[in-house]
Amino acid sequence: MTSFSEKIFSILSVSEWSERFSKRQLCHMPAVFPESAGLISWGWLEDFLNREYTRPELFRFFMSGRPIEPNRFGLIDGKGQLDRKALRPLLTQGITAIFNGLDSSSGYFWEEAVKLEQALGAVVSIDAIGSFGTVCGLPPHYDDRDLIIVQVAGRKRWKILGTPVEGPWRKRTMSVPDTVTDEFVMQAGDMLFLPAGLYHQCVPLEPSLHLGALITRPCGADLLKTVQQQWEATDPELASRLYVGDGETDFQQQDARLKEALIRLVQEMDVTALTRAWLAQKQRPVRAGLLGAGKKADDGR
Repeated sequence: MTSFSEKIFSILSVSEWSERFSKRQLCHMPAVFPESAGLISWGWLEDFLNREYTRPELFRFFMSGRPIEPNRFGLIDGKGQLDRKALRPLLTQGITAIFNGLDSSSGYFWEEAVKLEQALGAVVSIDAIGSFGTVCGLPPHYDDRDLIIVQVAGRKRWKILGTPVEGPWRKRTMSVPDTVTDEFVMQAGDMLFLPAGLYHQCVPLEPSLHLGALITRPCGADLLKTVQQQWEATDPELASRLYVGDGETDFQQQDARLKEALIRLVQEMDVTALTRAWLAQKQRPVRAGLLGAGKKADDGR
């Protein structure tokens, strides 16, 4: 069987995916992944839940556009673990569950995340979203990362609202756009590229399961954070205390010296090298003895 990453790059090449990312261009691709049912199943997610219930941070739950707080709904037991018996009645009510970090629990998905990271020059995590009924799960929202989504089972109606917001990685409160710019139904075998910052709302038409690769790249602010300490340690002007003197000339000289130092340091930045260093720090290492491409994992898939 073709692996998750191989199939993604057989549908669009790396350069074509990069073009989608740079243009922030929504792309719904119907029926391009007929093998999607072999990627993951409801049974696999149940096994994931039974393996990882001691890590409740891997799970988030929603219903009718509102988050379900685990403590408030008695989903966390006295040991701080997810109470699977308490969760079961909520599943029958049709909640939506987000299974975070499948790649941290599965050798197969770890390997697929590694392949995507190396090909795309990004940091990748793999999640799944299961809607157990026909109740709207999450409220209208946008994600702060680009998403490649594969519909594995069921149908889900998507509404796209407005256009992508700028700087979606920044935490801020914004009004949800009221203009529907696109609407479609995702069916098993469909793939979707959803750029970061694009508001959307999904309603399952039946129990629905999809797999998502979340793709992160550094922004300029991330690179500035990586060089800040280096600048402070090596440039005396940045280590000098600032003050507002009694004379206007003293203040103007201080202002000019600091700006000159900052301009020089920015001009000396090697953005490509800093981006590569950021990725090297954030990307996952390749594990020895991982499964080869196209082989099934031994972790319940």
